[in-house]
Amino acid sequence: MNYHPRIIEFFKRHNMYDPVMFKYLQKNTTMIDYNDIEQRAYIGCSYLLDKDDKLQSLSLYIPYMDSEETMLISIHEITHGIENYQKLGKKFQKDITIEALPLLYEKIYILENPSDKLIKYGNYLDELILEESAKEYKFALKIREELLKNYNYNMKKMTKLTKKLAKKNPIK
Repeated sequence: MNYHPRIIEFFKRHNMYDPVMFKYLQKNTTMIDYNDIEQRAYIGCSYLLDKDDKLQSLSLYIPYMDSEETMLISIHEITHGIENYQKLGKKFQKDITIEALPLLYEKIYILENPSDKLIKYGNYLDELILEESAKEYKFALKIREELLKNYNYNMKKMTKLTKKLAKKNPIK
C-alpha cells in the first residue's frame, strides 16, 4: 500500500518524512472506503501494547485518498502514526495532547490548499469538536492557533511546545 504522492510531499515539506518510518506506516495501513458510512467508524490509529504498556506496534486505518477531505483525514491519522512511531518499544500513555499535532497539521494542509470545499470541511470539523468531542480534541483546538504562530517545521519542538501549553492551559 502506497500513500498518495501529495501526502508524501506534504510530510517531506514539513520535515516529517523518513523512508524507513513511512515504509513501516504504509505496511501497517488499511484503506477504508469513506463512501461507506459504516466503514468510517474504523478510521483511526490503533495501538498494540504489551503487558508493561510498551508500544509494540501501531496500525492506521485511513480512507482511500480520492478527495481533499480524505487527504485531510489521512494527514490527521498519519500524523498520529509519525508521532507514535517514535514511541515503539517505549512506555505508551495517551494524554491530553494526543490530538494537538494532528489538528495542527490538518490546519496547515488547509492553509496550503485553501479551496472553498476544504475550508468549509475544516470549519465543519472544528464545529463538531466544539459541540461534542472529547477533551483531547477540545484542548487541541484551543491551542492550535498558538502552535500555528510558533510553527517552525520541527515536530520535536512542536511537541515540546504542546506539552508546555498543556501545563498552561488545562482542560477540565
